[in-house]
Amino acid sequence: MIEPPGTQLWADARWRDGWRVQTRWDGQGNRLLNPDSRVACRGTFAECEQALDDACPASAPADHLVVLLHGLGRTRRSLARLDRALVDAGFMTARLDYPSTRKPIEEHAARVAELLDHVPTPAKLSFASHSLGGLIARQLFTYDAPWRSAIERVVMIAPPNRGASLAATLDRGNLLRGILGPPYGQIARGFATTLPVPEVPVAIFAGDVAGLGGDGLLTVDETRLEGASQHHIVPAIHTLLMDHPAVIRGTISFLRGAPDR
Repeated sequence: MIEPPGTQLWADARWRDGWRVQTRWDGQGNRLLNPDSRVACRGTFAECEQALDDACPASAPADHLVVLLHGLGRTRRSLARLDRALVDAGFMTARLDYPSTRKPIEEHAARVAELLDHVPTPAKLSFASHSLGGLIARQLFTYDAPWRSAIERVVMIAPPNRGASLAATLDRGNLLRGILGPPYGQIARGFATTLPVPEVPVAIFAGDVAGLGGDGLLTVDETRLEGASQHHIVPAIHTLLMDHPAVIRGTISFLRGAPDR
């Protein structure tokens, strides 16, 4: 499921207790959104940062901050159900938006890294990701920053850790790459195999539906990552896997520090 093109314009550049300063992917605009995603300010980046400071003064570091990263062609809305469950379970969450179809994986990771540079380093930092978001989380392990040493655990839901043979097949002629942008080409070419393997516990949830040979986009084997602590197979398709009750329960349990299996 690909969301409307107009949703692929903005990248979260600052985050504070649900408030977000965003920059257009082409640098042609900035805005501040409140926790209800309503625009509270438009202007220069400095003006939006000042409006953020006025609306939401800096708070103490979180005990355990979970950053949620959506997949290709999606937005933060796709992780709303998982986000609510994590908040209900007592986690502080930062559900981010990034214009997934506009930039390569490295640039999306750079934006998230810069955002984290401006968040008080939590005691524990974890990631819960869907699809492409998992590759961005892996890319973040190339950074040397205070938040890097705080990373506790990583959850990857339907991650193309070994590329995607279907994407490679459909990418002939570059038509879909023109629609889905640079990350689609990177996935098709197996860029994921060059990314760091997190040295923290990792839980992977893969979809496997009868007759699809996987989740409809990835095979189960394409989600695997050497050294992962857990690998679960769930009967759900790629675009809905993050909403499956077993995935939500498993994510909460894993992030709480349940024993690795």
